[in-house]
Amino acid sequence: MNSKLTLIVLFNLLIINESMAKDAALETCDSAVKKQQYAQAIQVAEQHASQAEFWLCKGRAQSGLAQNAAAQQSFKQAISLKPTGLDLISAHMLLGNAQLEAKVHDAALESYQQALKFSEQQNMRRYARIAHNLIGEAYFEIGQYAESLKSFEVGEKLAMNDDERADSFIHEAMAYQQLQQVDKAIEHQLKGVMMLRKSGTPDQYAEASLALGKLFAAKKDYASADKTYQRLMEYAHDNGGEFYEAKTAIYWAENKRAQGDVAGAQQLIQQAETIAAKFKDAELDELLAKTK
Repeated sequence: MNSKLTLIVLFNLLIINESMAKDAALETCDSAVKKQQYAQAIQVAEQHASQAEFWLCKGRAQSGLAQNAAAQQSFKQAISLKPTGLDLISAHMLLGNAQLEAKVHDAALESYQQALKFSEQQNMRRYARIAHNLIGEAYFEIGQYAESLKSFEVGEKLAMNDDERADSFIHEAMAYQQLQQVDKAIEHQLKGVMMLRKSGTPDQYAEASLALGKLFAAKKDYASADKTYQRLMEYAHDNGGEFYEAKTAIYWAENKRAQGDVAGAQQLIQQAETIAAKFKDAELDELLAKTK
């Protein structure tokens, strides 16, 4: 699990969930992608090569199979067929995602800008927000954090609910952290955590809380980090989230070590090891290995 919220993954799921399926074949293709039955999706899509929607479906399936170059070609083919509406916006966003995955950042930014232009032309506020955030993530990847922050802030203004605002705040916190503005990073991360506690998934709330604790620790505000981890530990315990009990214990142990509390840190590591032995989760095992 990655503490960084991945807009690319979220957008791909959004496209599947909001697919404007015109017939049963397209619904079958989209459903196969959603179920990760990528070979089946490609087989269906190839029977409808004259329709842009099926090239989008094929490209998503190829992305799922890590066939990046082929996916890019499929998305470009979809664009060449002159789709309209959401299909046009989706084609540019999905192409940008594949280009970003391939580290072709200038091309990805151009694709996202095209998606933004078409979203604004069609008054699709939701997709304009996604486009701004994707642009921000592309700038973030190449270290242009000030530009990244600007894009995230514009996206925040287009947010229509707490989930979207939380997403924006957390992305802004990431940019502020890289700009060495820790207080601003904490302020925005805390806003995101509070919103996710009300409206996010348990995983989203937990990952955001772990990141908040790390920010407090980076400022050497160890007391606030302790409180953050204690609150998350209680939340995980009350909600049956043993994975996050273990992960929180590992992060909290690091904070205890920074304060010179070796015994407290060891107790937390032992707690994490007990849970990890049951889960046999690669992420927990890797985190524990780093504590040795």
